Amino acid sequence: MRKAMLIGLLVLAGCGGADDRGGGRAAAVPSGFKTLDGPDYTFAYPSGWKLLDDIEGAKGAQGPTGTAGLAPQAAVGRGKATASLPLSVDGLKTDNRVRRAGWTVVKDTDYEVDGAARAHLIEATYKEVTGSRTTPVRTIDVLAQTKQGVALDLFLRAPDADFDKVGLRKVLDTFRVK
Repeated sequence: MRKAMLIGLLVLAGCGGADDRGGGRAAAVPSGFKTLDGPDYTFAYPSGWKLLDDIEGAKGAQGPTGTAGLAPQAAVGRGKATASLPLSVDGLKTDNRVRRAGWTVVKDTDYEVDGAARAHLIEATYKEVTGSRTTPVRTIDVLAQTKQGVALDLFLRAPDADFDKVGLRKVLDTFRVK
């Protein structure tokens, strides 16, 4: 399942904080976090998480199993920007509406990312169905495009009950484009 989710990130990248619009400046690495240094970006993640670096074109980190056996994740997919940012945002929304049960956008706004030419944030919820268990999940995608024509998708995901307590909003605040 982890591999399928991260492959989805790559597809989205190819398609395309402190406040609701991002601060424009990445926050310092919080205490108890370490930095993941990607080819075009960096972000900080809780130091107890394991790296996910065995995935095609994406890098990330995953925390320990949480509510309903789902682990929190932070990852960045990247690829060539082949569409405008608005079209990439539309593609992400369409893909998620098809693939995720009850996918509902709760925040949809332009977002400032340190170093990015443009960025957009989509926060959403959906229902993860595993066997007879249904778990509410929260996600944040930040689609960003660099001045060099690279598309990035910072993807944050955790059970809704765990999202804030595992520090994913802190991860969001530290995301920056090199």
